[in-house]
Amino acid sequence: MAKTSPKESVPPTMQPHQAIPLIRRQIERLAALLDVHYNDPRIAAWESTTESILTGVYGLPNGNLHPKTANFTCADSGPVYAGRMREQEIQRYYVLKQQQRKALLEAYVEQLQDLAPPAARVAPDQYRFHAEIERVSGQLYRDGHYKQAALEAYIRVIEEVKAKSGLNLDGDSLMNHALGCDGRVPAIQFNDLQTEAERDEQKGIMLGVPRT
Repeated sequence: MAKTSPKESVPPTMQPHQAIPLIRRQIERLAALLDVHYNDPRIAAWESTTESILTGVYGLPNGNLHPKTANFTCADSGPVYAGRMREQEIQRYYVLKQQQRKALLEAYVEQLQDLAPPAARVAPDQYRFHAEIERVSGQLYRDGHYKQAALEAYIRVIEEVKAKSGLNLDGDSLMNHALGCDGRVPAIQFNDLQTEAERDEQKGIMLGVPRT
């Protein structure tokens, strides 16, 4: 008998912090599906989407569903004897099955939170970037590419300071001449610089301290 070739493993394509909000969304959508008929076509669509998300985060080891994905797909609350069960009993079985799936998804979210990057665990939605920083760095940051996100944001800030100041400089020299107020009038001035508080505010902006 010919041996069957082992299936090729498919690695995860999604980071934990990317999967968490998607799984939470599916948990929220499931709440509305508990009241529909067990044959409602929306159920199959929800199941397919959820399985795709789980495959994205867990991959396909040896070409097969990851145990966590398989547990979700095959969630069971007891045997079904469709030929003998009344509609109400089948519907009750359906609800119990979806509740078990919800419990599994909630457990997966809790486990994935432990694997997410610290910044994503602590403050996934607390940062609101300027529109231009969001454009060049937002997705990089959310995907965990922090070094590249910071670099792209730095480049964009330098470009804007050059444009606003008209100075053909770079790095610290650019920022000092454009924003610095020690012994000079800065090219970009945020206040009248008449008091110590105003000069401190100007220095704070140069150093990246947000205005209150």
